[in-house]
Amino acid sequence: MAQFLVALVLSTGVFAGSITNIDKKGLGIQGYDPVSYFKSDKPSMGDEKFKVKQGETTYLFANETNKQEFLKDPQKYEPQYGGWCAYAVADSKNKVEIDPKSYVIQDGRLLLFYNGFFADTRKKWLNTKNKDAKTYLKEADNNWPEVKNKKP
Repeated sequence: MAQFLVALVLSTGVFAGSITNIDKKGLGIQGYDPVSYFKSDKPSMGDEKFKVKQGETTYLFANETNKQEFLKDPQKYEPQYGGWCAYAVADSKNKVEIDPKSYVIQDGRLLLFYNGFFADTRKKWLNTKNKDAKTYLKEADNNWPEVKNKKP
């Protein structure tokens, strides 16, 4: 499975060695509006008319209001762990591609997850049989300094 995930990540066009999960155009969250995750139960696609470059990542916004809200406090809205799968950072200390529609807002933070053929890591994160979400979050926070400079 790990080999498949590596192939999946490499085939998506993310920049190898990049701390943040960006596509070939430099877009974060595959073009979804980061502020929209906090305003609705469904994230919205961003629009090229409303974009902001933050470090190496360009974020798109659904409207000018969301763009301005982001500019007031980017750290509040940027996805945690460079936009990589929070579960993978916590569980295996790896960078794994995400599904932008698979997310959780936890402790005011945007966490993104892989959801594909082999796993739905959001469900694992929320499953409290082995660990609770707070434990996963603490592990991801502890692992991120080591993981952030790894290649996907």
